[in-house]
Amino acid sequence: MIRIFKTLLLTLIFFTLTACNMSGVKDEEIKDEKSNVDFIQLKKETDEAYVNDDLVTSEKGYEILVRETPTVAENWFRLGNIYVRTNRPAAAVNLYREAVIRDPKYSKAWYNLSIVQLKQTAYSLTEMLNYTSSDDPLYDKAKKMLDDIQNIIK
Repeated sequence: MIRIFKTLLLTLIFFTLTACNMSGVKDEEIKDEKSNVDFIQLKKETDEAYVNDDLVTSEKGYEILVRETPTVAENWFRLGNIYVRTNRPAAAVNLYREAVIRDPKYSKAWYNLSIVQLKQTAYSLTEMLNYTSSDDPLYDKAKKMLDDIQNIIK
């Protein structure tokens, strides 16, 4: 019984050490991979793809840039713009918020955040009006609010 226990204990120690060693190798591989990435070049290529409306390439680039250089507000902002253009407004709102967290004076991010939220509100009001009877007490309020929002976002 003691012999079995010792064997199990040694096996457990062996696998633990092996797992630690494998984990260390994996971490080193990741560090080496990151060090091989030229973020200045990636930023340049990603910005160029963005300017040329290559949304697929620029989205992939900005996703890497926000993960690896998260303090740069412009990367969050541009990824938010891409998400708006590809009809993902909720995700865009989150990205614009990340941009203004990093740079509270980033007026373009605040503005785009507001526009997307107004469009989301307009969508909700439109849906409400589609499903609500015109004699509902909130129908007229919702209709007026929708008209006002539509005048703002024109």
